[in-house]
Amino acid sequence: MRIVTWNVNSLKAREELVGLYLDQESPDVLCLQELKLETSKVPVELFEDRGYHLACHGQKSWNGVLIASKTPITDVHRGLPDDDGQARSIAATVDNIQLVNLYCPQGQSVESPKFPYKLAFFDSLRSWLDVEADATQPLVVLGDLNIAPRPEDVWSVDAVAGIPSYHPDEHARWAQLLEFGLHDVVAPRVEPGTFSYWDYRGGAFHRNIGMRIDHILVSEPLLPRVTAAFVSRDWRKKKQGLTASDHAPVNLDLD
Repeated sequence: MRIVTWNVNSLKAREELVGLYLDQESPDVLCLQELKLETSKVPVELFEDRGYHLACHGQKSWNGVLIASKTPITDVHRGLPDDDGQARSIAATVDNIQLVNLYCPQGQSVESPKFPYKLAFFDSLRSWLDVEADATQPLVVLGDLNIAPRPEDVWSVDAVAGIPSYHPDEHARWAQLLEFGLHDVVAPRVEPGTFSYWDYRGGAFHRNIGMRIDHILVSEPLLPRVTAAFVSRDWRKKKQGLTASDHAPVNLDLD
C-alpha cells in the first residue's frame, strides 16, 4: 500500500501533471495540499475516471486539501475548531487507517500576525488529535507541515535559523506531535540533505537550496508495516512540458 502526500501549488495549474502522476505512479492513496480551488471546482473526474474515491475540503483561491483513495473513504472530518475557516485539514479513514491530511500555515515572518496564527494552528491540531485520534490505533498524519525539524532538513542552518519553518517555537510544536505518539518515518530512511520543497527562484532546485517540510508521521501500530519511505525528487522537474510544483511528492509504503 502506497500513501503519498504532495503540495501541488494549485490543482488548476497542475491538473494535467497530477493526471500524469496518477497514470505513471498509481498510488493507493494520494493526499494533496494547496488546491487553491473551491470544493465545487475540484476536477472530480480527474480522480474518479482513474478509479479513485475522493474527499475534498476546498477554498477559493487559497489553501485546500483532498484525499484520493482506491478504496472507499469513510468518517470524513473537515477543518479544525480554531482554523478561522481556512481549508487546511481533512481527516478520513481508509483501509482501517485514520488519515489526517494537513496544509499548515507558513507563517511569513516572525513579525507577521501569520506567525502566531501558525503556532495557534498547531496548538489546535494537537487539541483536536487528543479528542478525535488515537495513537494506539493505525494513524497517519501527513502533509505540508511547513516545519523543517532537524538541521539536516534545511540547506543552511545559518540562513534559516529563527525564521518561519525553522524556528524554536515551531520545533516545540513538532515535538508535541511526536509526544502524541507519532513517528517520523521518512527521516531515518533518507540521506541528510533530502528535501521536499525548493523555491522557484534563484535556481534553488538545481542548487539543492531546499527544505524537508512535507512529512509523513505514523502511530506505533503502523511502524512494523513500513517497508519504505522516500521523496520523489524527479517529480519536482518539468514533465512532458508541464510545470512542476515547488514541492515533490513524499511516499510511504506499507505492507
